[in-house]
Amino acid sequence: MTALLEVEGLCVEYRNPDGSVTRPVEGVALRIQPGEIAAILGESGCGKSTTALALMRLIAPPGRIAAGRIRLRGQDLLTLDEAAMRRVRGAGISMVFQNPLTYLNPVLPIGAQIAEVLRGPGHRLPKRAAMAAARQALDDVRIADPERVMRAYPHELSGGMNQRALIAIAIVGRPALVVLDEPTTALDVTVQREITMLLRDLRDRLGMSMLFITHDFGLAADIADRVHVMYAGRVVEQAEVRAMFRAPAHPYSRALIDSVLSVRSTRARLAAIPGSVPDLRRPIPGCAFAPRCGAVLPRCGTEAPPAIPIGVAGGSARCWLHA
Repeated sequence: MTALLEVEGLCVEYRNPDGSVTRPVEGVALRIQPGEIAAILGESGCGKSTTALALMRLIAPPGRIAAGRIRLRGQDLLTLDEAAMRRVRGAGISMVFQNPLTYLNPVLPIGAQIAEVLRGPGHRLPKRAAMAAARQALDDVRIADPERVMRAYPHELSGGMNQRALIAIAIVGRPALVVLDEPTTALDVTVQREITMLLRDLRDRLGMSMLFITHDFGLAADIADRVHVMYAGRVVEQAEVRAMFRAPAHPYSRALIDSVLSVRSTRARLAAIPGSVPDLRRPIPGCAFAPRCGAVLPRCGTEAPPAIPIGVAGGSARCWLHA
């Protein structure tokens, strides 16, 4: 099957005031199939959100995409000028951000904000048609009384309703791929569950692919078909979700799973990962996780491992244990 999204060797760098360069994303590779929900998983600062912004071509100076390819339906987005990229956003690829109140306009009704997507580049619909599509998008995200919400302002809605409105903005143009950057972080557990169920329902009804970014293993297990684990800017393991949780191949993936306390667990204390995340302003000669790894080999400190195939479902892990 031809992949909807193919990312190869993606690197993002920021030039620091002292002249040094920080690379929060280094050599990232992703493949997302039509109708698939993929997840990027990792702790804060690992490069998840920067990867999402790079896919949308929204890296702001002094940052830049230094290398790589981002192919959506075979078209390399990094070769497009800004005008062409504006036509792709919303129609080909869209994004749902973490905090809806940061991205919703406080002085514009929700309906007008959704319709605005269809009035701009890539669609250019008349106002009446755009408003009708906005009303349908609110139906799609299962909002009760969409007529009232069309006229409402963000401050008049709950956190969960605003997040649904932001999802409606992302899907109204019927993009092939929706990128969701920790969309449930600010919501309580019950609403988180409602949102993940909604996203699966949208995938099934509308056929959209999704890239779900999270630090929560439970959410990733609940929603994703395939999981990509990131550490220090690199994807260190990617696998089908059941295979990942049944037998994680990278020591970092195993450590993250062990650090989650289950309601059925008999452990008295959480298992913590020793040490801290490396300083990305300095070159890392070998495996970035080596100083914190309990299975470290002599070569881990000097040689960066490649993505080594594992399992039977196209998985891989950057770990010398599998060489």
